[in-house]
Amino acid sequence: MNKTHIALAIAALMPAAAAMADVTIYGEIRGGYEYNKTYRASTALDSNGKPQGNSQINDWTSRIGFKGNEDLGNGLKAIWQVENRVNIDGSESSGFNTRDSFIGLAGDSWGKFRLGRLSNYANDMMEQVDPGYYSSQSVGGLAYFTRLDDRVNNAVRYDSPNWAGFSFAFLYGTDEARGASTDGSRTNRQTWNLGLSYENSGFFGKYNYQHWGDANKALVSGGRSSNKDWHRFEGGYMANNIYAALGYQQIRGYIDGTAGAYADSKGVLYNKAAFNALTAGSSNLDVSKEVKTRELALTLGYTFGSLTPYFSYVKGYDISVGGSDVNNSGYDQYVLALDYALSKRTEVYTSYGHVKWKGNNVEKENSFGLGLVHRF
Repeated sequence: MNKTHIALAIAALMPAAAAMADVTIYGEIRGGYEYNKTYRASTALDSNGKPQGNSQINDWTSRIGFKGNEDLGNGLKAIWQVENRVNIDGSESSGFNTRDSFIGLAGDSWGKFRLGRLSNYANDMMEQVDPGYYSSQSVGGLAYFTRLDDRVNNAVRYDSPNWAGFSFAFLYGTDEARGASTDGSRTNRQTWNLGLSYENSGFFGKYNYQHWGDANKALVSGGRSSNKDWHRFEGGYMANNIYAALGYQQIRGYIDGTAGAYADSKGVLYNKAAFNALTAGSSNLDVSKEVKTRELALTLGYTFGSLTPYFSYVKGYDISVGGSDVNNSGYDQYVLALDYALSKRTEVYTSYGHVKWKGNNVEKENSFGLGLVHRF
């Protein structure tokens, strides 16, 4: 190829290269070996209904994303992102926008506005009490405590700028299904979420509130929109190699009349075996009664060079049904973990988790994990 042809080829490629210049490809690949003895979906139960141990190679929520922006002038930008869940263990296939995916506008002085599939505040701005890596089968992290940290379809969200350490966010999710309730009226199960934050010199305090509409209406086809409202607070200190986070949450909702147990959007709240064993044949399963749960979580860690050990404890208080506590329906969870930084982008991570259910004839749960994490 002569010089003229080379020059023409370069000139032809320049517009395409310029168009791609604002696109960033990013992600995390996370996974490892786990030994799980839990009530999760892929672990087997014996003839007595107790979980059996199972060796697994699991993905730890790997993801890949594409994002970019365009400067529109006067401090205004167009922003976009498409992010996808990746299962490196081949366990399941996912769509192309299973994680936060949106288009929006951002301004230097007024914050950002987005629409699409978006995280609630607890999912992307909190979880300081749960720094670990683990699969959906494991109790090697605080998945019970963070079970409502999720994404909302058909949502709009506004995030404020930072004012001397203070910021807030507001999300609204529409109810496009608008099903029919048993009384013949249409449901309106929209949701809205508010997040507040203050951070200064390593200290932080964050608050999350989410509300679901028509929570006590049962559908004609059965079932119930179980969640009503949810409060969570996290606070602590993260600086000078110290990691300390305290969390408390309260969730209110209604028993699922179809399943005969209290279920939230992430599956059965607390543990189906424990709850059903304690309330079988009881009037507490009246689906008109409100259910309330309360949990307290604490995580401590300290960095020694490349090593950061963590200890987490969660106390799940007894479930309240219709204003009365169901005795021995809570749980205690302990997690010991160690993170070893091989570089700024690659880590070795190991953990052991233990959950003790307080109900009679309900087995303890245990998990061990060892794996790798890489960011790009």
